[in-house]
Amino acid sequence: MALESTMNLFVKKTGGEIASQLEACTRCGMCAEACPYYLATGKPEYTPIWKVEPLRKAYEQRFTIVGKIKLALGVEKPLTDADLKEWSKADFEACSVCGKCSAVCPMGIEISSLIATARAGITAAGFAPAGLVEKAETQQRTGSPNGAGEKEFADWYAALEAETGIKAPVDVKGADMLVVFTSLEIGSKKKNLYDLARILNAAGIKWTVSLKARDAFNMGSIIGNPKLQKELAGKILSTAKELGVKQLLVTECGHGFTTLRDAVPNVFGEELPFFVTHIAELLPNLIREGKIKVKEGYFANGHTYTFHDSCKIQRQGGIFDEPRYALKLLAGDTFKEMLPNREEALCCGGGGGMRSIPEANENRMAAFKLKLEQVERVGADVVVSTCDNCQLQLKDGFKHYNRPIEVKGLIEMVADSLVR
Repeated sequence: MALESTMNLFVKKTGGEIASQLEACTRCGMCAEACPYYLATGKPEYTPIWKVEPLRKAYEQRFTIVGKIKLALGVEKPLTDADLKEWSKADFEACSVCGKCSAVCPMGIEISSLIATARAGITAAGFAPAGLVEKAETQQRTGSPNGAGEKEFADWYAALEAETGIKAPVDVKGADMLVVFTSLEIGSKKKNLYDLARILNAAGIKWTVSLKARDAFNMGSIIGNPKLQKELAGKILSTAKELGVKQLLVTECGHGFTTLRDAVPNVFGEELPFFVTHIAELLPNLIREGKIKVKEGYFANGHTYTFHDSCKIQRQGGIFDEPRYALKLLAGDTFKEMLPNREEALCCGGGGGMRSIPEANENRMAAFKLKLEQVERVGADVVVSTCDNCQLQLKDGFKHYNRPIEVKGLIEMVADSLVR
């Protein structure tokens, strides 16, 4: 039964586009050299194209003469539940769906999208990691993967005014901008609300937060559950429409941003009536346009700063220049670029739900070591990121390898340097 669910999903998903991509692969191996988990471990089963293998097998065996002949002659065996359970380790415990494999493929194959489809099939079969399943169920029940519900967010919003005198406008109709956070912020970065409120107020932006659309995090996207992805994204879409905002701001979530900006229009089959933006592009643009003023060189203080390109926000989201503009302004010559960077940047190893899968910790830290070596080569003692999940992975990794390297977010840096 589990296998049948997977096969049905694969058959449904395998249209002309996916079929053409599966046929186009030449097995050149370039994607392997892009995968941090393969590079860190040398395990052939961690190569990106192997992670797509269950999808390829299902396609060949159901739709091609060659595949049917292979089955008939016993050259290839049909997929089994045991196969899917084994592939779950490669597709979930050794893949952050970072997209670098897609970026380097000479055939233009969207390998990471194919892996996401394979993950969806594995999830449909019931073989997704227990940690991710629990997070997904918790978000479906409460609205956030960590269990933070309406009360917790309401208390967070109320505490802003009680502690600072700054009011968080809640569910204000006619506001220009709806701000959606992530469950990670309400857990470990509560100050982001205060910092962001100061910045948006200084810029004269009419903004609002919501008790209905609270969390941009989308466990449906992470685990490969399209029904849950649509349900969670739909709450934000409907709330933004109801409030009549012109802009939806995602604070520090990578996959939440790309889900809302890129996936939602296709999922719902409609053009969004508002613009989706990320803090990584908004803050630098506010500075460039003179809507807020910061103290130039505020962080040129003896430390060496570098910037970590997050896979979803930078490589897949395309927001490269904006955060660098802000960092060069704030840190001056103390800002140094890691190599490689931008589209070719190394994943930190913690995306794709990896931080919620205890069985993946060894792979996660092995992949992070590549990022650590990159940071140390440039001599940085402060790493800046615009993704809160990346920030937590960087902190975990530096602690794991006993390195005294600080991690900062762009929101706090802009707020700290703000000219009042």
